[in-house]
Amino acid sequence: MKSKILKKGMLKLLLISLLLPLVFTSCVYKDIDGANNFQAMLRALVEKSYAKFDKNIFKDETVLVSDFVNLDRLQNHSKLGFLLSDTLKNSLLSKDILVREVELSNDFRIGKHGFNVLSRNANKINNQVIDENFAVVGTYSITTKRLIVFIKLINIRTGTIVSSSTASTLIDEEILDLERTPDVRTTYAPLVL
Repeated sequence: MKSKILKKGMLKLLLISLLLPLVFTSCVYKDIDGANNFQAMLRALVEKSYAKFDKNIFKDETVLVSDFVNLDRLQNHSKLGFLLSDTLKNSLLSKDILVREVELSNDFRIGKHGFNVLSRNANKINNQVIDENFAVVGTYSITTKRLIVFIKLINIRTGTIVSSSTASTLIDEEILDLERTPDVRTTYAPLVL
């Protein structure tokens, strides 16, 4: 009798020890080979915010998406920002949200006081910006231990943040390499068709 109880207890302990790492690694956003899984991270962010996206964005409405910026520098000259941006666009498109890519430096600015359209003069703003109501803006910050990613759904007309979500993963050499800006100033620009 004691051996049966002991075996059942050992079996439960074994199952828990196998399942526990799976629960905790689901928030790490790493593939089995150790590479970062930015797709899973951005997909999770879109899932967290999707109820508010679905509530505010009409089915035929287009959402503006710009490149991600590092909160420390408020501009993007790294591969990481463009990779995160393209991954976000794919995640939004998979939810049947229409996406229009805009160049952050031409149409928007993220400054010390938040998100701004660069000009109130309609003649100076790209027509595709003034025709839309919403933008999904992505930012990230790198601490000594983590990459923290934020996405916000912003009503362009009012400046109101309608939805926001965040995720993070441990810093590794891959992230640092993507964020590293070369000694020669290179600006990575998205291909706009």
